[in-house]
Amino acid sequence: MIKNIYDMLNQVCHTNKDRIFFVRQNETYADLLRHVKRRAIVLAKRFGIKKGDTVALLSGNTPEFIKSYFAIISQGARVLMLDTGLSPNEHATMMRRTNCKLALAQPHYFIDNGPEMFDIETPDDDVNERDFVAADVTRNDIAMLSFTSGSTGNPKVVGLTHNNILSLGNGALFYKPVIHPGYTFYGFLPLYHIYGVVINIIAPLVLSGKLLLQPILNPREFLEDFKKYKPEVIPAVPRIWETFYKKIVDGAREKHVYTLMRIVIAMRGLLRSIGLGAVVRHVTKPIHDIFGGNTRVLVSAGATLKPSIRRFYERLGFVVGDCYGLTETCGPAYFNFSFCLPNGKMHYAGPLPGNELKIHNPDKNGVGEIWFRGNMLMPGYIDNDDANAAAFEDGWFKTGDLGCLDTHGRLVVKGRQKQVIVLESGKKIWPDELEDLYMQNDDILAAAVFEYTIAGKIVPFAVFQVKPGVTTTRVAMLIKASNMKIAPYKWVKHFAITESELPQTSARKIKHFAVKDMLDAGEFTRPNA
Repeated sequence: MIKNIYDMLNQVCHTNKDRIFFVRQNETYADLLRHVKRRAIVLAKRFGIKKGDTVALLSGNTPEFIKSYFAIISQGARVLMLDTGLSPNEHATMMRRTNCKLALAQPHYFIDNGPEMFDIETPDDDVNERDFVAADVTRNDIAMLSFTSGSTGNPKVVGLTHNNILSLGNGALFYKPVIHPGYTFYGFLPLYHIYGVVINIIAPLVLSGKLLLQPILNPREFLEDFKKYKPEVIPAVPRIWETFYKKIVDGAREKHVYTLMRIVIAMRGLLRSIGLGAVVRHVTKPIHDIFGGNTRVLVSAGATLKPSIRRFYERLGFVVGDCYGLTETCGPAYFNFSFCLPNGKMHYAGPLPGNELKIHNPDKNGVGEIWFRGNMLMPGYIDNDDANAAAFEDGWFKTGDLGCLDTHGRLVVKGRQKQVIVLESGKKIWPDELEDLYMQNDDILAAAVFEYTIAGKIVPFAVFQVKPGVTTTRVAMLIKASNMKIAPYKWVKHFAITESELPQTSARKIKHFAVKDMLDAGEFTRPNA
């Protein structure tokens, strides 16, 4: 039995020693293990890092991040994952709260009022890997520390154990029928985020894949990489998939083939059955070529992927893994992932093996709070008895999210419990549902729907990011047409627009509370303003 995360790494790297792991650097699994050992020796001998210490990582997406991650863990220390988008003061506060002894960081993230800082990109050429000694670490020891977003209060510290991460890796093996050895994973998601850990550190390793790291968040860089390296697995947050969707649709409209594309995609099964598969391939190939032409699997997590967006990509022939999870659940608590199992049956959705998800106290429509338990669930928030008492019940973790299961068992997330709009009539409105509806209009690039009070009455209010030149009059027409598809009590009648990007978290979730504050401050354009 694998004892801890380093033990897992050691076994995987020996099994795949001659395979390439870091694509851009042309480094093998054996190279990865050698560098991990050297960095661990530096941590132990130069800085005295030992079991139970906390060491922070503050860096962009580089191989050194991953090598340092495993090096810290190999010594029994806890890795503090720091969001590079936060301020130096926030970094200092987080390191103080976790008694951080050392920070491995890129120089431009160095701070003066914190622990000792060490340049993470410093070569470890002057050490001998034969001096490496792994610490005696159990599966129940804490491996990682992450702060919750803290958008509604004081951020909590999530502690994930070696067992949590190992269970994640073991569970990922369930997807071997669709993610094959040697597949290249594209790695532009921030490695400090649990999603980056899941899909760009653990999954490529346990599935014998390759990793193409991209530290620059620039779509042009993405497209160049897709063309050159042709990755098979591309993970992204929903906002990225929405952006690509808009670009694909806009491109089809400019070439006057949008209607043809929509019809062919909708009728692809029938066309193939009557021998017209070549027509389907002709229409869909230019879209596949955007991603390099070799992509098989698209993964979405970090926020809710709109069902219409998931269906669009599935109809194009991609396998789409739509993941729901939190840092507290070690990432993917549930996957909507439609593919054929080796026994010929279709798999549509479910948690990774060893985990359960249920809808607690559902209403007449099947909507209730999402509860989770299993081997990927954290043991609890660090030094926070009040938060743990509120979050756990009979071994179940209360996520605070609302959702339901469809006929295939797919999880449909309705939104945060605290964001549900309850009208005076008692009827409930789910912001995510409305955002998905209005986002289907090409002129609307992003949407934030939230509860607002106008003339003493609670109403759903929307702020839309629109394409340059789109007016409030045009948006009013789009909203009116979209409203015809839903019950009148859900209609958005009050809105504002902006051409600027709406404020987002590091996981590219729109910050509804910040949008509302900006609305109150008069930063958006309203009709007849």
